[in-house]
Amino acid sequence: MITKNKRSGKISAKPNEKFNMDAFTKKYNLKKKIPKKFWIGLFAIILLVIGAIVTIVVVSNLNASHDVPTDNTSSADNNEKPKEPKEKPSPEPEKTVSDDELSIQPITSISSSNPTIKYGRLMLINPNFMVDSNFIAARRTELISLSSTYGISELHSYNGDNLIEKEAGEKLNQMLADYTAAYPGHQIQTVSCFRSVGTSCGRLCMPTGASDHHTGLTCDLIDASYGDSLDTDTYDQHLDWQWLKANSYKYGFIDRFPLAWAGGSMAEPMNIDASGSTGLYETWHYRYVGVYAATQIATGVYNNGAYDSLEHYLLARGLVTDLVNGV
Repeated sequence: MITKNKRSGKISAKPNEKFNMDAFTKKYNLKKKIPKKFWIGLFAIILLVIGAIVTIVVVSNLNASHDVPTDNTSSADNNEKPKEPKEKPSPEPEKTVSDDELSIQPITSISSSNPTIKYGRLMLINPNFMVDSNFIAARRTELISLSSTYGISELHSYNGDNLIEKEAGEKLNQMLADYTAAYPGHQIQTVSCFRSVGTSCGRLCMPTGASDHHTGLTCDLIDASYGDSLDTDTYDQHLDWQWLKANSYKYGFIDRFPLAWAGGSMAEPMNIDASGSTGLYETWHYRYVGVYAATQIATGVYNNGAYDSLEHYLLARGLVTDLVNGV
């Protein structure tokens, strides 16, 4: 039951009585501020908004679970199995150069009738593989001075400047420094490196065009503590030559004329034969061929484990075919 307090003007309803809006409004002459249609319309709009939100969420979930494309592709396209990505062709492996190939890379563009000049630091110059004066003169211009570059002195000034190829010079300087470290107070010097002309002193000398000294890769070496005489008979007294024989290959140098490949005693005529003899025996003559080739020569890869000669090594590798006729 609804009542109105006459003094305070307050309207109240008694509990457990059903409230009637029309009766309440008519009895107390109250105006309806908001019509029913407004509330019905508002409620309908709220339902529409909620429905739209629910629809969007449901559709989004369906798209995500079924991987439905969002572009304009047709339904037929959507039913197709996804194409597997094409495998990219693997890049071609880089071409590598073998150590054998690296060991014979050319180091000069000077032309020569000598077929081994193209083998770079493995070039062979001897009485059967000669070079002309034009090659010798041009080769000189490609060399560096050991005395100016590294302070390595030439023992005999009459031999001129101790010239050698740059890479060979770097390795020679390192080798001689390590020798001094092994034997403090001792120092190896050069006796003769590059030569523009040959010599005529018998079996141990070569004429112009036939000397290994024309390569620009060679030096005669000696520790002046043992004197300045190049004499094979004193080999046992020379720690320098013994150390070089045992260690030079680590720096790319070889004993160019070992006793085993001399081809006879020095009193006999020079014998450079088809098997690889050098015709010489010199314990002081060291030649740069690079670490790879020097290691193979010193460890006898092509000579049953025994120290090899450059001639035999080139023959065994197939780089020359006739050591007697220079082919």
